[in-house]
Amino acid sequence: MKCLCTLIMVGFIALLLFSNVNADEIDAAKEDKYTVLNRGNFEIKIDTEFKDWKFSKYVLVMGKETWEPLGGSWDGKDDLSAELQIAYDETNLYFALVVTDDEYVAEGGDPWSNDGIQIAIDTSAGKIKAGWPNATTHLYNFSIRDGWQKETGPFLGDAEIEMKRDEKVKQTLFEWRMPNEIVAKKGTKFNAGMEIAFAMIANDSDKNAKGQTGWVGWGNHTIVFGKKPEEMKTLVLSAESFAVNARGKLTTTWGALK
Repeated sequence: MKCLCTLIMVGFIALLLFSNVNADEIDAAKEDKYTVLNRGNFEIKIDTEFKDWKFSKYVLVMGKETWEPLGGSWDGKDDLSAELQIAYDETNLYFALVVTDDEYVAEGGDPWSNDGIQIAIDTSAGKIKAGWPNATTHLYNFSIRDGWQKETGPFLGDAEIEMKRDEKVKQTLFEWRMPNEIVAKKGTKFNAGMEIAFAMIANDSDKNAKGQTGWVGWGNHTIVFGKKPEEMKTLVLSAESFAVNARGKLTTTWGALK
């Protein structure tokens, strides 16, 4: 009986600990802005373990309503969906991305053909010129097979990035840090209240398809179907930092990550 009571108590405590395990979900199909928290005094290690991101607050969810086909079909969130979290400090932007994809394909010659990611970023948010290229928007592509690819932009440079495929759970994991110098002029600081234009797509390919067959994303047409940077979404840098509870410990809000 004592053993049973102990097990019940342990289970109850575990339930309390994990009763607030999910970050607030931001639907990429409905929202044009994402609030980016400051990492505060908490170090983010780029390792695709995502332990640091349990203490963030918002996750941008890309699924059915953001899917666009290019010869392919969307067969549910396990076919293709993505969850993105972003943080910042004075000199860096941090990203954690989980892409659920039932079939990892890397048979092409470019990131977009190899289940890769494409992002557009522009620190002149609100003043973006139409047309491509526009002299302010940066475009970066990356995939496990191809690595980090610098495509377009005035301050092109390399990010610190880690990528891996977890075939057991059918997820591709990306974590990267972008220093300010690869998206803005030297000396630019990231501060609360700053707005940064951003867009992203996660590409999907199928075996023997010889290229991308569709994608999910946020601000898709910044990158595909003509490249329209004026359609980028907005990252709003917040004065709020990663949550800390009354005991001074970081509060878990993104749960047991994938």
